Amino acid sequence: MLPNAYWKTAADLEDAELLLNRDQDGELLAFGLWKESGLMAYWCASTGSNLLEQDQIGHVPFALVHEQCLPLFEKRSFSNRQAYFRLKHSGEPQPVDCPEGFVFKTVAPQVDLPAVVSLIRSCYRNIKVDQAIVEQWLRHPVYDPELWVWIYDQAQNKPVGLGIAELDQQVPEASLEWVQVLPSYHKRGLGTAIVRELLARVDGKAAFTTVSGEVNNRSKPAQLYRKCGFTGDDVWWLLRS
Repeated sequence: MLPNAYWKTAADLEDAELLLNRDQDGELLAFGLWKESGLMAYWCASTGSNLLEQDQIGHVPFALVHEQCLPLFEKRSFSNRQAYFRLKHSGEPQPVDCPEGFVFKTVAPQVDLPAVVSLIRSCYRNIKVDQAIVEQWLRHPVYDPELWVWIYDQAQNKPVGLGIAELDQQVPEASLEWVQVLPSYHKRGLGTAIVRELLARVDGKAAFTTVSGEVNNRSKPAQLYRKCGFTGDDVWWLLRS
């Protein structure tokens, strides 16, 4: 599986060098995507099918590497090493059960962008999102207005959770990009409800849905997605000098 949604990888193909290694039957053994001096994605079936030169391994300042290829970089010292899980959902979505006292609403981007920014900032300490960044998401070629979903506290009449998915109709692939719930509303099943609602909204439109997140995140997001039917064991490592 690619390290992110296909449309993001495809966007990097412009002005990039794609390396492929296949066996005599055409089966893919390794691929690498270089852009400028960075290795945007690298996977190999085994270290024996490696495409990289030792000089490349020794000097690349940035690499996104599948876990099974990580031994190739074991002699390198990186200032930043982060692991990201990559999961996939296909088949029928699970029934959506919005907890009592809460309701789903579709985000109205013309008026809701400040609230989107505020909620994301309230849920993450180290993610700097502003309105200009969120407006860029609206211009993504895979933007679908039906896949921006609030979950509202009816008694307080306010949004307390948010889910954003994107839909690449050419693949066709859906990807969950943002799923968050205000800390004071955790442990109420709202995250599960949001994920299931997004899966229901892409049902019949996408062949599969993908999601990624930090392996070592304290909130253990992979558990949430697996609970909602996502599967897989792919882990990608972001390596920075």
